[in-house]
Amino acid sequence: MRVLKTVREDSCIYLEEDFAGVKISTKWRPYLVGELPKNFGCIKYQSDVEGIDEWFNYKGYTYVRDER
Repeated sequence: MRVLKTVREDSCIYLEEDFAGVKISTKWRPYLVGELPKNFGCIKYQSDVEGIDEWFNYKGYTYVRDER
């Protein structure tokens, strides 16, 4: 089961999932279309940085996994 929890301070969403009885929580950061990172949508990026190939859309924002 997937559960979305929002955080008001930074507008991030935490996605909690259960896998074999273990809860896994990931943080997702919202972006507007014009503010997406340069490596968005690329599986292989031109530099040493990996491209972003996982995201979801919710309420007008595109959420990308926050690795900070």
